[in-house]
Amino acid sequence: MLVHKDAPIGRDAALKAVVWLKRNFGREIEEAVKGSAYSVDTICGIACQETAYFWVNMLERLTPEQVCERCVLDASGDALGTVRRAFPRNTSAFRREYGDERTQMLIEEANKTRALRGYPHKNWVYKGYGIFQYDLQFVKVDPDFFFEKQWYNFSACLDRVMRELRTTWTRHGNLFEAIRAYNGSGRGAAVYAQNVVAYSGFAGETTGTMPA
Repeated sequence: MLVHKDAPIGRDAALKAVVWLKRNFGREIEEAVKGSAYSVDTICGIACQETAYFWVNMLERLTPEQVCERCVLDASGDALGTVRRAFPRNTSAFRREYGDERTQMLIEEANKTRALRGYPHKNWVYKGYGIFQYDLQFVKVDPDFFFEKQWYNFSACLDRVMRELRTTWTRHGNLFEAIRAYNGSGRGAAVYAQNVVAYSGFAGETTGTMPA
């Protein structure tokens, strides 16, 4: 399967990202997918789709820990021309629910990432956290992940993505549909799944990259 024409990264960048992921986290991912319908390559494919566009060209200057820390992305609902349906629809909605202190903490985390990308500061709460972009809508059921900055830890991010993927597999029993449901529904989710499957295929081409 080919990546969609609007995919966030191409084949070469995906291969670079996968090699890095397998070298740093391959054994941990391998352990996490045991007994599931997913492979190490599937998980690498999701990371390629979700966040590799941000970090793949920074690997020479960031540690693996720093990459995880700075995966605070997705300004939907606040960035001009964007709309978000899930909670929080925007920063104001989040502030009304969680107050100034928690709001400001997440704004500061977003601005650390914006600074790294050469962007000016904004008073925006971003909506995606961690290398697999755990969505801020889950703050209502999993507040510690966000307020204790658990996305800094790859293991916490891997735990969340596997929770969701196991749920979607139980519901659909089909790899493409399970990945699609992980993202949502509609055409955008189908494109998402198409890209993840393609990136997973690229990942399967990498050999000898897992730590001993």
